[in-house]
Amino acid sequence: MGAEQSGDAEHRHTESNTSASPSPAKQRAKMDDIVVVAQGTQASRNIYHDLDVIKLQEIPTFQPLLKGLLSGQTSPSSSKLEKLDSHQVLQLCLRYQNHLHQCAEAVAFDQNALVKRIREMDMSVEALYALMQDRQKRYAKYAEQIQKVNEMSAILRRIQMGIDQTIPLMEKLNSMLPENEKLEPFSMKP
Repeated sequence: MGAEQSGDAEHRHTESNTSASPSPAKQRAKMDDIVVVAQGTQASRNIYHDLDVIKLQEIPTFQPLLKGLLSGQTSPSSSKLEKLDSHQVLQLCLRYQNHLHQCAEAVAFDQNALVKRIREMDMSVEALYALMQDRQKRYAKYAEQIQKVNEMSAILRRIQMGIDQTIPLMEKLNSMLPENEKLEPFSMKP
C-alpha cells in the first residue's frame, strides 16, 4: 500500500512537470533526431573465435559467501544461511586491522622521511638562492662599472677624433703664420 501511494505521488509529480514542458516523446521528431539502424550480418562474426568471449569462459565459477541471499531470493528464511564462526571472523578482522596498522606505520615513516628530506632541500635551495642573489648583486656592480668604463672609452674616442680633426687644421693655420709667430709642431706624445 505504501508503494502504491509513493507511486501515485511520483505520477502526480511527473504530471505536473509534463504540463509545464512537453516530454521528448510528445514533441515532433526532426530529421536530425531520427536514427536508422540496419541489421548487421551475423554470419561474419564467430563467437567461438572472439577473444573477449574466450576470456569470459576462462573465468572460474564461484559461490557467494552467504548462499542464502542469491539475486533471485528476497527472504533468507527460504533456505538456511551458512553460519560463520564469529570468532574466526573476528580473528580475520583483527589480522586485517593489524595489517592496515602496519601499512599505515610504514606510510607514516616514509612520509616523515620525505618531509624531512623536503625541509633539507628547502634549506639548501634557500641557501643557494641567497648565494645567487649576492652573486647577482656583485655582478650588477661589475656591470655598472663596465658600463662606466665603456662610456669613458666612448668619450675618449670622441676626444681622439676631435684631436685628429683639429691637428691638421692647426698645422695648416701654423703654416700660414709668419715665421716668428709660428708654433712648434704639436705632438700628443710626452
